[in-house]
Amino acid sequence: MSDAASKAASQATAAAANAAKTIGRAARKPPIWFYALVVFITQLDSGSAGTLLSSVTKSFNLTTMGSSWFAGIYTLGLVVGTPIMANLSDTHGTKKVFLWELGFWFVGCLITAVAPLYPLALVGRFIQAIGDSGIMVLAMSELMMVARKNHQGRRVSFVGVVAGLSAMAGPVLAGMAIGMAKNWHVFYYGMLPVLVILFIIAWFVLDNQLAGGASKTDYAGLCSFSVALMTLMLAITLSQHFKQYWVVVVALLVVAVIAFLIFLYGERKIGKGTMPFLPISLFRNRSYVLVLLLAMVGGSLFSLFVYIPTYVHVIFHLPKAMAGMTMMGTGLGSMVGSYVGGIFVDKLGNKKALIVSSCINAVSMIAILLTSHSLPAFFVFSTLFGLGLGAFMSSPLQVIAGRLAAPDQRMQAIGGVSACKKIGMTIAPLVFASAMLVGSVNGNPTLTSFRAMFLVALIVAVVCIVLTLFIPFNKGNFDHDQ
Repeated sequence: MSDAASKAASQATAAAANAAKTIGRAARKPPIWFYALVVFITQLDSGSAGTLLSSVTKSFNLTTMGSSWFAGIYTLGLVVGTPIMANLSDTHGTKKVFLWELGFWFVGCLITAVAPLYPLALVGRFIQAIGDSGIMVLAMSELMMVARKNHQGRRVSFVGVVAGLSAMAGPVLAGMAIGMAKNWHVFYYGMLPVLVILFIIAWFVLDNQLAGGASKTDYAGLCSFSVALMTLMLAITLSQHFKQYWVVVVALLVVAVIAFLIFLYGERKIGKGTMPFLPISLFRNRSYVLVLLLAMVGGSLFSLFVYIPTYVHVIFHLPKAMAGMTMMGTGLGSMVGSYVGGIFVDKLGNKKALIVSSCINAVSMIAILLTSHSLPAFFVFSTLFGLGLGAFMSSPLQVIAGRLAAPDQRMQAIGGVSACKKIGMTIAPLVFASAMLVGSVNGNPTLTSFRAMFLVALIVAVVCIVLTLFIPFNKGNFDHDQ
């Protein structure tokens, strides 16, 4: 009996020591400076791709449609990779996934830099996107986990501020690389040593905590859902040239539907001890479904940024380089709005934060419509639009999704919001391009065309307000708003 008692006491002591170690790790604040650095480096691509595109087009002698895949394949990788990395972080731990992400990013940069052929460069871009897909979600989830409830908004918005700053720095760094070396490859070569340094730092400063008790990954769900999402996104992208690729579009949609049905069937049959790829229970929550829809609709407004330089060039006859500079106001507004959105969440609550930021978007679109013939007025109101959109997308939706989910589902819930935002950004160009056909002359946009586009953006902002009103904030889902 004494041996058994001694053994039991030893086991209890070991368990207590492990519990204390776990609590200590959980209580330790994550290295915010490291998350800021990683987000800044990996988000440089969002601003640099447009600057590098003309050089890439000349280097590979591409058509307009061919060159569009340089950015399009990256968006596809982000959409596919985000839910995958969010799930793997819960089953394998944040440290491992962070290291995997940085490894993918390094390999993708290397392939893109050395690629002698454009298809190989696209493979590199896709791998890069996989490496970028979970960085912001992981950072937001970690910061939200350790923040007090009335500080979660500001903690999460910090990631958005850094991402906005990176998006502004990207074109500058890419322009410097092209100007000094006359070669777009240099930008990606320069990223390689930085990523090695980040990998080494991550190895020492991150803890490998698991969010839940499940140790097995739902690989069947991961594969079937990824196939469904990838084929759907490819179909949406190619539908911009539907007459030319209609057979491929239809085939991709059929594959997407079949893969999604297989995914749903498999998730219902999943065994114990395996973490579902997507928590189906979340999708039974009306609030979460509406948040995903809101992320998709609101995310579509980001696609408006692509058309702003063209609008300024065509309507106000500024050189293309100068026209692109008008985005500085929108970028600054978005960066400030990211932090403002966090303050809205902490001070006003989820519902008011969403409504106020959506109203800013709607008011700025109305002002742009009324003053679309004035460049100074456009600069002011596009900056206001950036502020509203930054406040809307940077913090409220992620915080709401995180609060709706259980601790072991938070990463997946935030990842779903991020993926839906990117889906909206992929669908939106079809809508905006169709709107711009109004008033166009021989396929060339006019002031009427751009007003039609801004009108669609106003409608989207109003839809965001309506969707927010339908989310049942006062049904026990959101403690902060009660």
